[in-house]
Formats: sequence, C-alpha cells, structure tokens
Amino acid sequence: MSARTPSDAPSSGLRGRVSRATQTKTVRDTGWTMMTEMAGMLSQFLTLVLIGRAFDTSTYGVFASTVAFMHIISPFTTVGMGYVLVQRVAGERGDPNDESGRAWTTVVLGGLAGTAFVVATSAIIVPGVPLQVVLALALGELIFTQITYTGKFCAQAMERAANGAQVVATVWGVRLVAAFVYVGFVPRPTLIGWAYFHLGASALGAVLTIIALKRMLHLSPRVALARAKDVRTGLAYSLTIGASYLKNDIDKTLLLTFRKDAAAGIYNLAYRVIAPLYVPVRALADSTFGRFFREGQHSAEETYKLARRTTLIGAGITFAGGVAVMLCAPLLPHILGQKWHDAVLVTRWLAFVPTLVSMQMYAFNALIGLGRRRACLGINMGSALLNVVMNLALIPRYDWRGATAATIVAEGASVIALWTVLHRETTLHAQTREHLRSV
Repeated sequence: MSARTPSDAPSSGLRGRVSRATQTKTVRDTGWTMMTEMAGMLSQFLTLVLIGRAFDTSTYGVFASTVAFMHIISPFTTVGMGYVLVQRVAGERGDPNDESGRAWTTVVLGGLAGTAFVVATSAIIVPGVPLQVVLALALGELIFTQITYTGKFCAQAMERAANGAQVVATVWGVRLVAAFVYVGFVPRPTLIGWAYFHLGASALGAVLTIIALKRMLHLSPRVALARAKDVRTGLAYSLTIGASYLKNDIDKTLLLTFRKDAAAGIYNLAYRVIAPLYVPVRALADSTFGRFFREGQHSAEETYKLARRTTLIGAGITFAGGVAVMLCAPLLPHILGQKWHDAVLVTRWLAFVPTLVSMQMYAFNALIGLGRRRACLGINMGSALLNVVMNLALIPRYDWRGATAATIVAEGASVIALWTVLHRETTLHAQTREHLRSV
C-alpha cells in the first residue's frame, strides 16, 4: 500500500475545512438565493432607471412614497401568515399543502380589507395622489405582491429558499418588462398609466408564483380559512414586522404627507440605490430562517452562536458595499440624468444604513426562533415610535436630511436593544441548564 501524501489527506487542513464549509446546505442555499436575488435586484435597478428617466423627481416621489404607504400596511393585511407558515411547517412539521392554502387565502382576504382602508385614508396620508393610482397600487402591492411573498415563505418552510428567491426574481423580471413596454411604447408616460402597468405585472407575477411552486415544490394548496390559533400567532408576527416596516417606510410616506414631493423622489431613489446591499444579507437570512426555528426548539446557546456568525458575515458585506456606494454615487446623474444630481449626497448619507440593518436582522430571527415575539415586538415598536417622532419633528424643516437622521438613530437603537435581549436570553437559558445539572 502506497503512503498517502499530505495533499491526499482527507479534509485535514484549511483546504479541507473550506471544502466542507462550502458543501453545507446553508452555504449552497445562500449562494443560490443570493444569485437569484441579485438577478431580481438587477431587474429592479433597470426598472428604476427606466422610470427615473421617464418621470421627474416629484412624480417619482409620489409613486414611490405611495408604494411605501402600502408596505407599511402589508404586514397587517397578511396577518403574519408567512411567518406562521414557516413555524407550522419547519418548526412543527405541519402539512405544507394545508398551511400554504390557509396562508394564501388569508393574504387575499386581508389584502382586500387593506385596499379598502388605503382608499379611505389616502386623502390624509398621501394627499393629492389620484384615487385611480392609489387603488391600482393597493391591489398590486397588498394582494398580488403578497401572494408572491407568501410563496417565498412556502419555499423557506420546506427548506427550499433558493426556489423562493427564483420566483421573486422572476416577478421582478416581469415588472422590468412592463416598465420597458410602458416607457418604450407609450408616447407620454403618466403616473396613472404606470400604476396600471404595475398592477398588471404584479397580477401576472402572482399567477406565475403559484404555478412555479406547484411544479418545483409539488404543492397542492387546499383553500381554507386560518384557524383561531393561527390568527393569534400571526397577529403577534404582524405587529412585530409591521413595526419594523413602519420604521423603514414611514419617512418616505411622511415626505409626501408634508408635500415635499421632490425630496421624496430623491430620498426614495437613494434607498433604491442602496437596496442591492441587502441582497446577500437577506439571502443568508432566508436560507437560515427555518434553522433558527429548529435551533430555538433545542438550544438558545446554539441559536445565539448562529446569530453571531451570520451577523459578522452580513455586517462585513454591507460595510464593504457601503464604501463602494459612496465611491460610485457620483455616477447617478450620468445614468439617470442631471435632474437626479441631488441624489448623490442623499445616497452617501444612507450608504451604511444596510450595515445597521444587517446587525439586527439575525438577532431578530434568533429571538423569533426562541419564541420571544413579545420582546421583538417591544423593540420594534419602541424603535418605530422613536423614528416617527423624529420624522415628524425633523422633516418639516430639514426634509430628507431629517428623515436620514431619524433612520440612523432608530436603526442604531434597534441593534443595541436586540443584542442586549438576545444575550440576556441566552445567559438565562444557560443558567437554567446549569441549575438542572446540579439538581
């Protein structure tokens, strides 16, 4: 028998450890999810270029801020059913066909109720926006887009996160085609016309989502109403996520509420520019979301370690991306036109906000996996309230500068609070186990 050379030694050195790491399911899922989300993000950016060049800053601000209003409402219209779906299937091993059917049915009914609410309050929240625009965007964002995102949760629940990302990327591709057709073939683009095209693309995306998941995951959803326990659990999720969405999008909506349409357009566009930085951290979060529920059933310490590892990765990526955004921001006027010159400074102000978000994303998922939804709700509500108060105080005088300052302070407060609670939770569990061993 010939002696084995060092190069033949099976996975004993650094190369072996790297090889084993890259072969894990988490890394594979994250890689595929990141690739498909990058494709979706490229579609979003090209859509932004088309719409940004077609409309002036004020018109784009009206569109983007109205969509932001829908985002604030959406967690409450879905009643948190996407998260309930993951919990029931990944954490409790429920039937994917039953749980996905309940989730989709609830999302559609909630979307109809949300649309009615948006139409009734639009004159106050988004004054001056035509009712046709509000209705079209509400139907597209609160019903059809949420059907797509619920499909993404289906894939996560079945540990097929990459498939969910593929579906969402495809839907963004459909919207890109809609934007190209509208801008390229409509002589005089208007906000109302684009709202209708946006609605049509969202509806087509929802249909494609259901068809794709039936083929890829072999899902056969059974239409059914959510059970009482699902609604109770979902409301806790919706309040928690809703507070997060309120914190993220209230500044964009309030800029329109205070009739600062041009500032809203520039601010929303800057947020779109930094959006690609969220792709790798969201891909990692999607591919590990089900794992946080599994770890949470057994070990708080392992859940904490998983949150710490993923946070180090996410924060490192977004920090490097923030530096790149600051360096590349001056290219915006060359891509979108000189009317967007002011967006350069706004983009640089917001460049490192994704780093703050990535530092809280995995701690949040860890606490959710440990069943600490009330703690997450309290932190998100407190941070959202802080953000709203600061925006109300600063936007009338400082427009986008005030909105940026409020965002940075609120995100920083969330980071500190989430990690403090998670560390305390882990320490408490460790002390309990040590006490049981001594007994």
